[in-house]
Amino acid sequence: MSNENQIAVLLIEDNPHDVQIIQRMLHRAALSHPAPTAINLTAVSRLSDALTQQPQTTFDVILLDLCLPDTTGLDAFPKLKQNYPTTPVIILSEQAQHQLIMEAVQFGAQDYLPKNDLSTNLLLKTIHYTIERHRLMLELRHRADELQDQNLALNDFAHTVAHQIQGLLSQMVGYASLVDSHYQEDLSTPAKQAVDQIMQSGYKMNNVITELLFLASMRSENIQVNMLDNKRILAEVFKRLRYQIREKKAVIKVPESWPQAVGYAPWIEEVWLNYLSNGLKYGSKEGAPPVLQLGATPEENGMVRFWVADNGPGISKLDQKRLFKPHTRVTSKKIRGEGLGLSIIWRIIKSSGGKVGVESTEGSGSCFWFSLPANMPIQE
Repeated sequence: MSNENQIAVLLIEDNPHDVQIIQRMLHRAALSHPAPTAINLTAVSRLSDALTQQPQTTFDVILLDLCLPDTTGLDAFPKLKQNYPTTPVIILSEQAQHQLIMEAVQFGAQDYLPKNDLSTNLLLKTIHYTIERHRLMLELRHRADELQDQNLALNDFAHTVAHQIQGLLSQMVGYASLVDSHYQEDLSTPAKQAVDQIMQSGYKMNNVITELLFLASMRSENIQVNMLDNKRILAEVFKRLRYQIREKKAVIKVPESWPQAVGYAPWIEEVWLNYLSNGLKYGSKEGAPPVLQLGATPEENGMVRFWVADNGPGISKLDQKRLFKPHTRVTSKKIRGEGLGLSIIWRIIKSSGGKVGVESTEGSGSCFWFSLPANMPIQE
């Protein structure tokens, strides 16, 4: 392996004249380089000879002619890379081999040198640049592997901490609920309001933690789609939003039955939560409580469209186009949200094989929808 003053080069070239030229160039380069550089050149005329060199020497760079007696064109690459997986390769080419050179670069060659226009300066510069680029690439790969390991560790840490916080929150809300249930008559009005606020904040914070855990698991979780039980899913959603529903005095209308659809229940729960949360915040006109109508409509293309219609002020055509893009609010009101955001909902439904959208007319409310497959995918 090289250091700053020593470079080991393997030349695979069957033309003795070209070998001599490269030997002289590298010799002159070693003498003329500003810092003394020892260039140790090993020259072989066949690929098979190159493959036997590896046990004795580790090379910093390989100069490869693509036309050899025992191989032609790109056939040399797989065998060469098998023996020298971390050694960068520079192609020695004739001008007429341009297409072959481009294919070689796609196979993993780092650079190429034209034999007809080769100079000492170009040869040495290309060798140094190739070695440095390859070193940086290996360093980046190593750093990426380290970051991946760190992300996995952070993900495990986040889950552990989040579950611990949820446990503490459960205790906090439980004690507040105990006080509210058993000591209601002994509490003053400000005390009752304080206890109620503790429980509301606890439930909202639990929603935030649940969604952070959900986002952390989206990339790595192996999902299994099943027939969805939307009654059960919505019961959990209503439980998570019970304080917002009570605070807004919202009316939510739900059908008696749901058509069958396929999806990953934790994901679809978050979609319903986000749509309903937005409906509670934005889906009513000034001074009126939100009225949300939930429903589902089977479509002819084998999908089921689920929807939430509200009695709000509606959304302009311009805003509708931006709605499911990142960092876009439904309205300009400064209201802090508890949902994941419509752009993430779009990602969830797209990964589930469906689509999202909104139908709205200014002054006449909005209907947010998402679609899911009606049946399980056919296993091949």
